[in-house]
Amino acid sequence: MREMQWNWGRKAAVCLAALILFAVVFNGEETVWAAKKSKVYLSETAITMNPATKKKLKLNGASSKIKWSSSSKKTATVDDKGTVTARAKGTAKITATYKKKKYRCKVTVVYGTYTTSDGMRYQDVSGSFGRSGRWYKKGIDGGNYYFTSTEGSSIYFKVTGSQHVDINFVSNLAVATPYFSYSVDGGSMKRQSVSKNRISLGNTKTHYVRLVIDAMSESENRWGGEAGIGIRSITPASANGAVAAIRPQNAVIAFYGDSITQGIRALNKKLTPAGTSATHSYAWHCAAQLDLVPYFAGYGGSGIIQPGSFNNCINAIEAYSMFRKADSYEADVIIVEHGTNDIYTYGEAFINEYKRVLQLLHKKHPNAYIMPMIPFTQLHASEIRQAASSFKWCTVVETASWHITYTDGLHPNKAGAKTAGLSLAQKVALKRKVSLY
Repeated sequence: MREMQWNWGRKAAVCLAALILFAVVFNGEETVWAAKKSKVYLSETAITMNPATKKKLKLNGASSKIKWSSSSKKTATVDDKGTVTARAKGTAKITATYKKKKYRCKVTVVYGTYTTSDGMRYQDVSGSFGRSGRWYKKGIDGGNYYFTSTEGSSIYFKVTGSQHVDINFVSNLAVATPYFSYSVDGGSMKRQSVSKNRISLGNTKTHYVRLVIDAMSESENRWGGEAGIGIRSITPASANGAVAAIRPQNAVIAFYGDSITQGIRALNKKLTPAGTSATHSYAWHCAAQLDLVPYFAGYGGSGIIQPGSFNNCINAIEAYSMFRKADSYEADVIIVEHGTNDIYTYGEAFINEYKRVLQLLHKKHPNAYIMPMIPFTQLHASEIRQAASSFKWCTVVETASWHITYTDGLHPNKAGAKTAGLSLAQKVALKRKVSLY
């Protein structure tokens, strides 16, 4: 009896081993059990990727041509060498067909995070680019595109598989060709005309791009005519390239001001885009020093009461144009740089309007530090102090001791803007109780 039981047990073991060692046919396709690998097998059967990244799959043991395919090209594509490109959040099955047999890998594309060398902390988001600043959807040239009338408005995206990418701009401009600036992986900003819209990335690895609308003409009709520039699309130069949207998670510092915030004459004395640069303004340097995202609302000639090239401060807070209400956003700090152009209004009229501006900003951003800045000319200094003294949530920024250098006696030059930006950053850091170093 014991010998019979032993024989049955041995036969059962042999059968189980046979089941493990041999393949079973499943829905017309061969599937290999993990207990023993087939001579031909995929290097990965399940992978997780972030959008705009690549991963190489290999069908080990294959000695002839392999056919690769994806069940969802919107999520992930694969080339004839087995390189998978993640394109959008979701799942896809990558199939390698070899000698009429199919080998599959499940690809899951999820959102991730990344920090570039300039301190920007990025999160993957849907779409082809993320945004910060004063963007709105505008119908133009037969399409509906994100559009801005304001220097300093920025977009963010990452690219893989292409050494170059083309930014396809759309514009509503009558006076001059604008400029944009961009950085790759947090590196230094490079500036060029929108007529030269190709960006060089250096190689085909995954790169993070920050693009800033850097300069438009002060003479464009931004308020009534919605003059400005938009983004039609972003296209990798290589067919194998992929673009995906990212958005910075850093806190926002907002700047409401005039031509000095806008960056007019930061580069030279020309009152054109060639002389203007948001990325050479005090606002840009301040935000960069603090690792904050700058929100620009600077327009030449404007003031607390003077409309200038756009409109006065309270209208700039409320609206993107005469016809379009401004979107809400969250700010950690708000700087008010106004007063230089208010040369026709003094006393109570100026103080009361300045108070209205401060109250509106506090209502829209109740948790933000609101910091009125004395103009570099010191014009209206006492009135600004008086207006701000009415509110415990205001902190006046004194500027008389900053030793700024100028292009024309009024607008800071590149060195002066940097001095002002670093000086302001120290004041903001003290208020936020953070260290700059």
